[in-house]
Amino acid sequence: MSFLTPLFLLGGLAIAGPVIFHLIRRNTKEKFTFSSLMFLKADPPRVTRKSKLEDILLLLIRCTLLAVMALAFSRPFFRSKVNPANDPSAGKRVVLLLDTSASMQRKGLWKMAQDQARDTLKELKPADSLAILTFDSQTAALMRFDQWHELAEPNRLPAAKESLNAIEAGWGGSHLGNAILTAAELLEENEHVGPKQIVVITDLQEGSQLEGLQGHDWPQGMQITLKAVKPDSAGNAGLQLKPLQETSDADTQPVRLTNSEDASNEEFRLGWLKPGQENSTNAVSVYVPAGQSRTVKAPRRPAGLDWKLTLLDDGHGFDNTLHIAPLTPEPVRIHYIGNEQPDNTEAMRFYLERAFSQTRLQHVNVLTHPPNAALTQLTRPDDRLLIIGDAIKEDHVDHVRNFAETGHSVLLTLKSEAMRGTLTALAKSGPVPLTEARVNKYALLTQLDFEHPLLAPFNEPRFSDFTKIHFWKHRSLDPARLPGARVLARFDDGDPALLDLPIGRGHLFILTCGWQPQDSQLALASKFVPLLYSMLELGESRGSLKANYFAGDPINLPVKPGQTRTLNGPDGKVEIPPGSNIFHAKKPGLYTLQQTQPVTFAVNVSPRESRTAPLALESLDAMNLPFSPKTGQAAKNAQKREQTLIDEQLEKRQKIWRWLIVVAILLVLLETWLGGWLWRKPATAPEPATEAP
Repeated sequence: MSFLTPLFLLGGLAIAGPVIFHLIRRNTKEKFTFSSLMFLKADPPRVTRKSKLEDILLLLIRCTLLAVMALAFSRPFFRSKVNPANDPSAGKRVVLLLDTSASMQRKGLWKMAQDQARDTLKELKPADSLAILTFDSQTAALMRFDQWHELAEPNRLPAAKESLNAIEAGWGGSHLGNAILTAAELLEENEHVGPKQIVVITDLQEGSQLEGLQGHDWPQGMQITLKAVKPDSAGNAGLQLKPLQETSDADTQPVRLTNSEDASNEEFRLGWLKPGQENSTNAVSVYVPAGQSRTVKAPRRPAGLDWKLTLLDDGHGFDNTLHIAPLTPEPVRIHYIGNEQPDNTEAMRFYLERAFSQTRLQHVNVLTHPPNAALTQLTRPDDRLLIIGDAIKEDHVDHVRNFAETGHSVLLTLKSEAMRGTLTALAKSGPVPLTEARVNKYALLTQLDFEHPLLAPFNEPRFSDFTKIHFWKHRSLDPARLPGARVLARFDDGDPALLDLPIGRGHLFILTCGWQPQDSQLALASKFVPLLYSMLELGESRGSLKANYFAGDPINLPVKPGQTRTLNGPDGKVEIPPGSNIFHAKKPGLYTLQQTQPVTFAVNVSPRESRTAPLALESLDAMNLPFSPKTGQAAKNAQKREQTLIDEQLEKRQKIWRWLIVVAILLVLLETWLGGWLWRKPATAPEPATEAP
């Protein structure tokens, strides 16, 4: 038996108290004076030299009570020992995590990392197992445990060294948290009775992502060994793109320059270079203090191709080059069916044509068709949205439904009861009654479904208020007549205001009112334009590519079933197999997707990689990672702390002290009863002495 607080056992010394009290003979303190005894001489009682113990049973109960109380306060428990190294004879399972992110491109770092990896291999014993993982934004297996065991013992270390020599630092971002979790899962795949160790070789820069490590339940016996490598020279400045802004000059680009906290250089130059050039004729000077960032306008891009925006005068050049894709506005066509004049301010067409503007990223063209015109123009890739403002002919219904089934959005505005036939034909759900609603002054929108992708952009307190939009008129319909329809918004009288009826891969949105001034104030509200743009993006079926991506991150390419596509990049052509739409760009540069309209996008280094200052140790300590001790004494201290934690858990689970308290209470009751009984017991009269004959 062990004790959690053994110092309380000293309380057992209090047992001497009852023994001493039982040995003391006290004279009676109460004195009674009798008149007949006043002439007698006082004679004190005789006290013998040796006192003897009396009431032995009562004494034993009191001593036992004190001993039980001392035991209870010392919190006894039955201990189970910690197995510090599991079974050392079984060998260690070691996962070697090697950082191959872009920050490892700094001068001298990669050689140091490989040397550290080789030193780790030298520490292995014949009974040990090894797996090698490399990580940046993704974690990849270089050698697995099964591959290690399939090799003959003399060939294992040479094969591991050969695998390490074949890799180089890449260009992806660093996600240290995911890498450690992946290594931990790999160690737990198969049961192993020996020690488990994760060896991490990294530059431990400030941009390393540690998400997922906080609060993780680490398996018992697993240890993490961190081997950090440092560059020959500290400090680094980086160059990143800022979101594109609308300016009158299409050749300028806002960029952000960052300088690490440990930097010694604060003056740089920014200019355009071609491959092989070292100096720029149009470079501008930029001052960036250490630990800060600056946003500047890049110099005008010279005419021609292959120009790269470059940050000069920085010691580490892995993040000093910025690839910028040529800006090609995306053409978008929106079709409107209505018999209205373009200058009629009382019609929906007037407000629709002014809702979309020409931007540097998108050129929107609104095409108007009369209701009786043939809808044969909905086949181009840039046809994105169809808005129906008047009743259409029955022979046009199939064209509209085919347009929606291919993944586009169709908006049907019910601006009059005469459009019930068009609604019934498009929904193909039987007759749908449509009546004019009775509105008292005006109606308001309520019960908006912000979980739907169409209204998701408004799901913030500053954007979700639609109560300032007044609706003078609207039409009533029963949504139960439209099977599968989802009500996205209602008027305050309970009638549906906006519905979504899925058709194939697209959507038929039904608006039970118009946005002309006669029906509502919707066209004048701040929600009108974002709502149309949300509908436009939701109806995009061919996919799109952003202008800028980060190396190592997955890029979703437009889906082309059954077709092999070609990407032209810095390393030449890359074939994308049919059905695959995920591409990982391993190297920064410009990539061009060959299709009907070639699309060019840029891949750059992640901005997090520019934060090369060493990661604060407090951040790692807060993660409570199971780091391996560095010295023998530290190992003993760690084992002692682990034993203390186990002892506390065992004591809380066993709770022996509760039973000792119960025994102490019973002894108190027994002592009270026995003491009272002995006090009330009449004293035995001494027998008279007899004289000898």
